[in-house]
Amino acid sequence: MATYAKLLWLEAKAIRDPDGADEIAVSRQGGVVFEQIRLRKNEVFTFDNRLLPFGPDQAPIGVVLTEVDEAAHQGTTIGSVTISPAELGLGEWTQRIGNAGALYQLTYTVI
Repeated sequence: MATYAKLLWLEAKAIRDPDGADEIAVSRQGGVVFEQIRLRKNEVFTFDNRLLPFGPDQAPIGVVLTEVDEAAHQGTTIGSVTISPAELGLGEWTQRIGNAGALYQLTYTVI
C-alpha cells in the first residue's frame, strides 16, 4: 500500500510573468499552500523532503500550481497533476503542468 507521494523537484520550462520570473504557490488540491517559490525559465526548485500522505482510502492526490500576482493580491491557476497510489514502486515520474504560456515539470515518486 502506498503511503506518500514524495515531491522531488519542479522545473520551469516556460514562464508567463513579464518580469522574467514566476512567483508560484504549490498546494494540495483543496488544501493549503505548502511552498511559495520564485522561478525563472530553466530553473529547478528541489523540494526538501516534501511528503504528501495518501489517505486511508488511497485516493489520488492533486497538486496545484498557482502563479501569484503580488501587486494585485490574486493568483492564476497554472494547472494541476494527479498522483496515484498505483504508481508505488514504479520509480520517478515527471508530469507537465501548463497554462497561458507557463510550463512546468513536476518530478516525484510514490513510496
